[in-house]
Amino acid sequence: MSFKNSIWIYLLIALGGLLLFLPVQTVHLFDWDEINFAEAAREMILTGDYLTVRIDFQQFWEKPPFFIWLQALSFSLFGVGEVAARLPNLLCGIITMMVLYDIGKTLYNKNFGILWVFAYIGSILPQFYFMTGIIDPVYNLLIFLSLYFLFKYLREPKNSSIAIAGCFAGFAVITKGPVALFLLGLIFLFILLFLWRSIDRKALKKGTSIVIFLGPLLLISSLFYGAEFIKHGPGFFNEFLDYHLRLLQTSEAGHGQPFYYHFVVLLIGCLPTSLLLFGGLSGFSEDTEGQHTFRKLMIIMLLVVLLVFSIVTTKIIHYSSLCYFPISYLAACFMYHVAYKKVKFRRGLIALTLGSTMIVGVLIMMLPLLMRNVELLIPYIADPFAVANLDAEAGWSNMDMIPGCLFVLASLAYLWSYKKYGYQWAFIIMLSCTGLATNLMVKLIVPKIELITQGAAIEFYKSLRGKDCYVEVLDFKSYAHLFYSGKQQQANENSRSKDWLLEGNIDKPAYFVCKNIHAGKYRKHPQLKELYEKNGFVFFERLPG
Repeated sequence: MSFKNSIWIYLLIALGGLLLFLPVQTVHLFDWDEINFAEAAREMILTGDYLTVRIDFQQFWEKPPFFIWLQALSFSLFGVGEVAARLPNLLCGIITMMVLYDIGKTLYNKNFGILWVFAYIGSILPQFYFMTGIIDPVYNLLIFLSLYFLFKYLREPKNSSIAIAGCFAGFAVITKGPVALFLLGLIFLFILLFLWRSIDRKALKKGTSIVIFLGPLLLISSLFYGAEFIKHGPGFFNEFLDYHLRLLQTSEAGHGQPFYYHFVVLLIGCLPTSLLLFGGLSGFSEDTEGQHTFRKLMIIMLLVVLLVFSIVTTKIIHYSSLCYFPISYLAACFMYHVAYKKVKFRRGLIALTLGSTMIVGVLIMMLPLLMRNVELLIPYIADPFAVANLDAEAGWSNMDMIPGCLFVLASLAYLWSYKKYGYQWAFIIMLSCTGLATNLMVKLIVPKIELITQGAAIEFYKSLRGKDCYVEVLDFKSYAHLFYSGKQQQANENSRSKDWLLEGNIDKPAYFVCKNIHAGKYRKHPQLKELYEKNGFVFFERLPG
């Protein structure tokens, strides 16, 4: 393939990414995981302190700042808002697609690279996260690139490869913390155990390799951790490590789930590639030793990440998102060998994939119908807050059935096209349909879910922006009131106490938000005036004096 054609493919990937990931409407950031990072970036700009991560103008121990720096830069350029908060992941999505194409082209050829891009972007959660403001897409790319250059070094020991691996590892550490080193170290250990015969022994005998890897890693990590140690002493590290240990040992923030949670999340959330990957597990005789080794590396990566986050007590849906790389790669391996190497395969796997995709499509098609007849659901919902959420006027229409129709169409299109155009086009057409379905689901359905679950509260917070007042939530955890009310640093330290805001001698109006299930005791409070109730949220005012 000529250089000119390569440039055109990269440009097409960039253009496709922009068309897919750019929002057609502004959707509020979701509480907690989107808003907390955006709020930290907003407070960085307000305080002018870019080395300390803060939430509510108090030090936030949970995450290091690299992704927050990216959001702060975006806010500085484009203003504080949802689009700017999600811009780093939009760009990360484009870069990720280019990386997948480039590595796929290097390992096999351009056809494999294209299939890998479609496998990733044609899956539900992998595409969805590029349109969010969470930390994981950037972190996952950094970990994956570190592993890729580590793989290159183990196959052909060059100092440049191990140094680049160390650089990406360093940025991963200042993106999400020591879990990056833990995962990289664990995966490397299993590489040594299971891929020993495929490793160039010179890579391990070079005494300088560990120094070349650790040098950039420590240098980049010290941008944050070194500065924090100098500024705050060992207290930061104690709090930081304590938080991450709690994630391992306890169900932090109510995110306890069964052991199999991430298996189910990946199976459904990565359709259709989560089923196609099984065709790529066993390997192919046509592959070179390097291709065999990389496939095994992807299997190791998948199993290590999946098992680690299945064992961890705190389970959140995006914790296993690093698995998207090996899942899409193994699916691409299967599709490539079926399409271009004409290998025999079990048609039952394709039938299961098509059937599962159609079932998901039908379920998505049913969602707008159910939401337009929500009274049918209410008798089966025990939570009064959830029932009240459903009172929100989200404006469900027949248009919202289109994503589900496209999932069904993906299966039908595959059946129609594989005999007429061959497997390569059948796979691409199927994944194009599922990718477009996912994209439209994010743009049509997700805004309505946001409106139902938090729209009333955020509307209230935004109405207080620029007003000299206190805003607080009662009996539930949230970051939305900080970001959407545009909270400024308060001169009166008493305002950090909810008891003072409720009972003390306040110096300006205070506004409170609680859920309807907790509203009874606050309605009895003599100094609180109920303003109104909407979609499960109850709003109160307390005036000074």
